[in-house]
Amino acid sequence: MLGIILGLIALLGGNIAVNLSPSVPNPSPTQTPTTTPKADDNIQSNISRGDRILFPTNNNTRPDQAIKAFKEANYSKAIELFENAITDNRNNRNDPELRIYYNNAKANDKAKTGEEYSPLTLAVVVPGNDQSKAQEILRGVAQSQEQFNVNGGQNGRLLEILIANDANDEEQAKKIAKKLVQKDYLLGVIGHGSSQTTQAVLNIYKQEDIPIISPTSSANTLQGKNFFRTTPSDAAFGEKLGKYATSSSLKKVVIFYNPQSLYSNSLKAEFKNNFRGEIFRLIDVTDPTLDIEKELQESSSQQVQAVMLFPDIKYTATALEVAKINLDKNLGLKLLGGDSLYNKKTLDDGKNVEGLALAVPWFREAPQAKYFSQAAKQQWLGDISWRTATSYDATQAFIKSLSSRPSRATILQRLQNLNLSPKGTSEDKLVTSGDDLKFKNGERQSKAILVTIEQGQFKCLQQCSP
Repeated sequence: MLGIILGLIALLGGNIAVNLSPSVPNPSPTQTPTTTPKADDNIQSNISRGDRILFPTNNNTRPDQAIKAFKEANYSKAIELFENAITDNRNNRNDPELRIYYNNAKANDKAKTGEEYSPLTLAVVVPGNDQSKAQEILRGVAQSQEQFNVNGGQNGRLLEILIANDANDEEQAKKIAKKLVQKDYLLGVIGHGSSQTTQAVLNIYKQEDIPIISPTSSANTLQGKNFFRTTPSDAAFGEKLGKYATSSSLKKVVIFYNPQSLYSNSLKAEFKNNFRGEIFRLIDVTDPTLDIEKELQESSSQQVQAVMLFPDIKYTATALEVAKINLDKNLGLKLLGGDSLYNKKTLDDGKNVEGLALAVPWFREAPQAKYFSQAAKQQWLGDISWRTATSYDATQAFIKSLSSRPSRATILQRLQNLNLSPKGTSEDKLVTSGDDLKFKNGERQSKAILVTIEQGQFKCLQQCSP
């Protein structure tokens, strides 16, 4: 069965990157302990190439056997056991961690045939405190890795992916980064999951000239000669929301945001630069004395028409409480927000968030994404969302930057001059509106897309035009 799937991947080439949709739940976790050690001497417990499971998702014992074989460097046995785990259990079909380890086992087994076939190694760092978001990112990386390996790799060398969990914690992120830079064979890093953790580690990677591509960190303040991203920056999201609010005849709004968050702050600033109405009040979602109902009632009494929800991922629950009170009190305030609210938890709030408009980097129903999305749905048994698409693109950018003798320096130089056609990205090669993937001072040259919630689903707003 897996052989048939791999054949489909090779046939469809660059058009199968995926991300689990908010409409498709992840498998329920097992009773396997998932606590994450944070001590320096245990930080390796948060990094795996196939020697441990970081994100347990079901009770199938075959992954444990596969992990044991991998630890013992019995890669041919690990390949067999990982393949059985993936094909014999439906939940494992959409588990990207197992698929990455399966491909890692193949990469290391190939290396046994000669030193010239040593794996090409990248790392991906994800926020393991939110397993859903972590898996969304990993699916994009896994898809790109598998496609590359199925097609023979680079001169016979296959791609190995190290997975690391920084728990969306700045101190743990630094420890992870310091451990990764010690691995001389590591060519680059995909991550980190948030602007805050990415900012915390940039200098660590810069000192070792390790290129880093973030698929999900959008704060405008993130910059560096070794830093790139495959999501637009908050400048694009703020511009999209500001102009949409203005064109919707909104004259007066309030903003809920986290002033300690890089992401939240830059999104707020960019919205202010592009909105032609009045911002009645800035409301701190981290304030322990915050009375949401009082703030909304007062805003409504002052003819405020809309609420901008710009929380970072730590405070999305507060934003959803704003939406609930707005509906419960029948205040009728229009809701707009950032991409941090694009997740299943938001959809689960049902009528509370009906009509919420969000600016996102990519959407599966956009014309340039549909073919890619449909193929991906078959692969992962669920619809896709933006985090997988941008993570796929980050991995594709690294792959495109490989040479016959790749190093951190050669990859960094090639990334700066990258020009990857839509055929090799999450854009659709069959639609002329697809954008090439290229960087200008590390920034991806693309625009944000507006989506809205209708009857419990994300839908295109304004025909998903960029």
